[in-house]
Amino acid sequence: MDAMAEIRQTFFEECAEQLADLEAGLLAIENGEADSDTVNAVFRAVHSIKGGAGAFCLDDLVHFAHVFETTLDEMRSGRLDSSEKVIKIMLRSADALADLVTVARDGGTADAARNASLIDELKGLVALAKGEEPPAPTAAGGGTSEASDGPVYDDGMGDLDFTPVAVDLSELMGDGGDNTFRIVFKPMPRMYAKANEATRVLRDLYALGEAKVICNTAEVPLMQNLDPEGAYLTFTIELSTAEPEEKVREVFEFVEFDCELSIEAIESEEDDDFGADDPDIADILNRIKATSDDEEESAADEPAVAAEEDEPEPAPKAAAPAPKAAAPEPVKPEPAKPAAASAPAKGEAGGDAKGATAGAGAAQTIRVDLERVDRLIDLVGELVIHQVMLSQRAYQAGLARASDVAVGFDELEQLTREIQDSVMAIRAQPVKSVFQRLPRLVREVADISGKQVKLVTEGEWTEVDKTVIERLADPLTHMIRNAIDHGLEKPEDRIAAGKPEEGTVRVAAMHRSGRIVIEISDDGGGINRRRVKEIAANKGLIPADANLSDEEIDNLIFLPGFSTADKISSLSGRGVGMDVVKRSIQALGGRVSIASKPGKGSTFTMSLPLTLAVLDGMIVSVGEQTIVVPLTAIIETLQPKASEVKSFGGDARLVQVRDTFLPLVDVARELGYAYEPASATGGVAILVEAENGARSALLVDAIQGQRQVVIKSLEANYGRVPGIAAATILGDGRVALILDVDAVVATSRVEGNFFNGSMKHAAE
Repeated sequence: MDAMAEIRQTFFEECAEQLADLEAGLLAIENGEADSDTVNAVFRAVHSIKGGAGAFCLDDLVHFAHVFETTLDEMRSGRLDSSEKVIKIMLRSADALADLVTVARDGGTADAARNASLIDELKGLVALAKGEEPPAPTAAGGGTSEASDGPVYDDGMGDLDFTPVAVDLSELMGDGGDNTFRIVFKPMPRMYAKANEATRVLRDLYALGEAKVICNTAEVPLMQNLDPEGAYLTFTIELSTAEPEEKVREVFEFVEFDCELSIEAIESEEDDDFGADDPDIADILNRIKATSDDEEESAADEPAVAAEEDEPEPAPKAAAPAPKAAAPEPVKPEPAKPAAASAPAKGEAGGDAKGATAGAGAAQTIRVDLERVDRLIDLVGELVIHQVMLSQRAYQAGLARASDVAVGFDELEQLTREIQDSVMAIRAQPVKSVFQRLPRLVREVADISGKQVKLVTEGEWTEVDKTVIERLADPLTHMIRNAIDHGLEKPEDRIAAGKPEEGTVRVAAMHRSGRIVIEISDDGGGINRRRVKEIAANKGLIPADANLSDEEIDNLIFLPGFSTADKISSLSGRGVGMDVVKRSIQALGGRVSIASKPGKGSTFTMSLPLTLAVLDGMIVSVGEQTIVVPLTAIIETLQPKASEVKSFGGDARLVQVRDTFLPLVDVARELGYAYEPASATGGVAILVEAENGARSALLVDAIQGQRQVVIKSLEANYGRVPGIAAATILGDGRVALILDVDAVVATSRVEGNFFNGSMKHAAE
């Protein structure tokens, strides 16, 4: 990959982050959190995308982002209210901006008609904020350009109708401070070509403190020589602020390579000589002093950008030189980042505008290729396996546990565990990255289905392995679509049922028993079990006279080919939804369950491992095989007495644990290792709890020990085996299977109301 391609890739990675921040900010504003920090964050996200897109000449993206940014600027200034109508337009604009980024990255064409319509709506909001008439609609798909609000010039041969205009920025001025800086800022033509504006930079400076600005127009040529795409103005600013120099430089971070810039710290007593050491500025000051006292006072005190125009000089003067004192060099961004692209990510030096200044204890981050992290994790996994092998061989060699060698092995084991935990933490990411995709999905599905939907997310900072996160997107998409399309009622039906017109879909993530649990719930009508059973019978999925419990009826929706839709639509009807969800979750070593109340809604619960790399397990003997039981599912172990074991219904057995009777699951029979029931009193019972809260006792021959094992995918290397979640390599080099506790317990319960067959029969 060449350097430019790497920069482009980095730009699009940052675009993804900015789009996520944009949508999150707009949703926060929609929920009533329209504080200045949130609005500014939303504005910065669009501004960053626009700046980077300009560097790559992505004109359609730049134009749309510019109009969007202009509208957000009206909200930022307080002239545009964050009403429900306004936020809905902006959310749709955020979707369109995301599509334009995707088109720019992957190719293809954007929906020109939709984008043109949104541009008209955004311009209409700007006109509303200014109290003006909305502009005429833009032709769909055609190119657009914003009309200039400035004076109209002729060809230079006739009269020039021009009046200097002072731009009043006093309302935006912040409080002064002990630090004073002299800034010389000269935009280059390419800065304006990238849709950046000098006035916005000056406005951000005003927000830092008290500022005096003088605009040098000496380079402006005669009208017939004027390049409409040129840049002729130089701004000299004296800024008094409480902020450090790093904060001042942040104002110019999007334009620093597209302008001539110097920032010099000065002593406050130099204020009276502001501009005296610059010949062009001194000339302007002399002309100002020649005016009336009133004009002089206005020019000296008014916090404005004064654009003055004298008789054009025969030839342009040279650019205004920098101040005599040597100014510090501007901070350069990392080579991998595009010029004028988005701001550094939070935690990077000079990054988050709301955070502390650079070097003040901010966390440092780096970008690392994911393949390198995966390779590191694989190597650490091999390290764990060899550490276990080495320890076991040392033990078999007869080394005393109290010897120095044994102590060294213990320390090595602890160190290896710490290394493994640290490496796994590198891959741990919050599920927020997945949750951030859901609002747009909800809006699109709600529009198609004609329903009003509110999305509520909880636990978005819950961390899980990146591999799990990447494979969560498809199951969540199916389940959200199902909740809106099948779960929520039409607005008129909800009103008739005494419910709010707007339905609610809630997505929550949490850690539970060493796993991550994600719940998708809705306040709709719940599962119509009578209709579900009828449809399943009509499709031949179950016998017509099947006697099923509510739980079994609910689980019919996971059967391949099952659908309650009356006709095929863009949302449903093909019968390839919930069975895909179940297979995807099972492939991750997880489980999905349903809880539904008619008229109240449904809750789908996905339970997944936190990582697909390692787990703590108990090593047990089953028949002549060695099995690993995940430690997170184990409650306790015991050796049953004959008086505590009760038989009923053929081979089914219960074991009494204090005041409770639990099903006793013969693991050897369930996995097909034995055909005759094992002696309950000759083995060990392991009490486990399934994800649905049901408890059972697993009967095994013996317990070998407890250790952390490295998970190896059995499905990827061999094939799917019912009742087995994965495999691992033991210290002696043997392969051991990792038990799928939920599958074994569930199968033993389903077959004949406990045990009428083996796991092999269940698979068939």
